[in-house]
Amino acid sequence: MSRTHSAALAAMAAVILTSAPAMAETTVLTASSPWQMDNGTDSCSLKRGFGTADNPALLEIERIGPGDRFYATITAKAFNGLAESSHLVLKTGPDGVEPIADRFTVADAPIEGGAKLTALMFSATTWNGFRKDGQLPAAVTPEREAAITSLIVSWGDKAVQLGTGPLGKAMAAMRECTDGLVRSWGLDPAQQASLSARPVPKTSPDTWIAANSYPFGADNRHRPGLTRARLLVDASGAVSGCKVVDNYGDAAFAATACEQMTSKAAFSPALDQAGKPAASYYEASIRWKVRRPMKQVGQRRR
Repeated sequence: MSRTHSAALAAMAAVILTSAPAMAETTVLTASSPWQMDNGTDSCSLKRGFGTADNPALLEIERIGPGDRFYATITAKAFNGLAESSHLVLKTGPDGVEPIADRFTVADAPIEGGAKLTALMFSATTWNGFRKDGQLPAAVTPEREAAITSLIVSWGDKAVQLGTGPLGKAMAAMRECTDGLVRSWGLDPAQQASLSARPVPKTSPDTWIAANSYPFGADNRHRPGLTRARLLVDASGAVSGCKVVDNYGDAAFAATACEQMTSKAAFSPALDQAGKPAASYYEASIRWKVRRPMKQVGQRRR
């Protein structure tokens, strides 16, 4: 085969490869601001802006205590029109192979000028994702955090990629903040980090909130909501305190959540390094929905 012919075939192959349709139509948004660390009294959060004035996005990574678990809220114009029924996943880049979250809540986020963007609030996850067998994922190492350079939200044939850059330094600042939270609760960060067992619910958390407890009188529009709370659990396993950290929706959600969990939740207590019962904490997340009654099969029309 002649060198000219080989070059022509190579050029044709390049055209075919570059013109092939991508798996998803990805909108890449680069960072528009530095990381902002918010050392709150109830939670620690990292925030960063992305995109442009015409196509803005905001990422918030929040922890309400130490550990690898976090909540992610991503607000972007590209999400407008999405609903909770959408099949959507959150992945890390540059690999973006396995999803780290697929459960989320949709909310409106007002911005300057009266416009609104859609916020996707992902349930607690870790950078190593979730396991389908119910077991805890492997611990997240600083090396793993430094290797993450983007977050990717994908649905259908579309995706939004936020260019975060390596997360190593940002997550180190997060750990310093969460240690401060533990001290403010009257607990020792070193002891909590070395517990041989965390508090374990004696009953399913799904039973702590009664099915008929949606506060209908608070919001007659019956909109969904999300409440995140922290329960303090004493050395006997009893709930000694409940604090709502985030509440998306009517204020009645927060009051109902703590009232019900304080009275219904019970735990096997945490154990310290020596195996003795110790005070600790438990994170809870409640998603509020109104279920529409199902139509009866075979019901006659009148």
